[in-house]
Amino acid sequence: MENVKLVEKVVNAPEKLKQPRRLFLSNIDLALVVYQETVIFFDPPSNGMSFSEAYHSLFHTLGPLLAEYDFLAGRRVPSLEDSNHFEIECNGAGVVVAAARTDTKLDEFGELLVPKKEFRQFVAFLPQEAEEMDHKDKPLVSFQFTQLGCGSLVFASRFNHCAVDGVAVREFE
Repeated sequence: MENVKLVEKVVNAPEKLKQPRRLFLSNIDLALVVYQETVIFFDPPSNGMSFSEAYHSLFHTLGPLLAEYDFLAGRRVPSLEDSNHFEIECNGAGVVVAAARTDTKLDEFGELLVPKKEFRQFVAFLPQEAEEMDHKDKPLVSFQFTQLGCGSLVFASRFNHCAVDGVAVREFE
């Protein structure tokens, strides 16, 4: 089932940068510095839109959206006052967006209501938590858009919990 091939991977920055600033992270935010993932499945587009068109539509929509939610395109950095405390630097560094394809069909996954290890392939091309990368270089948000062999689409996201919680992720998506 895990025959996912990367089509494209880019960093998408906000369309317009706001004044650079830093956002304070509370101790509660810092207690959960983990990434949470969501996977959403869609039927094949009924309007005849190709995968490339759908992916590029998503990509071009993110620029204006990130201009409003600029902190999501920022990075977690040590505080200027206390290097043991972190903040979000709203610097427009961007989010990772990947497009992928697989021959696997949606019905091969069976029941979709419960998380499965097979779903990991839908975030396979996004920066991983265990990846050796300085935290100030690691994106707070990443997206992977995957086309299945049956034409269905999968939209997966990985958000750093210090930037948003589960409710905020649902509202953003």
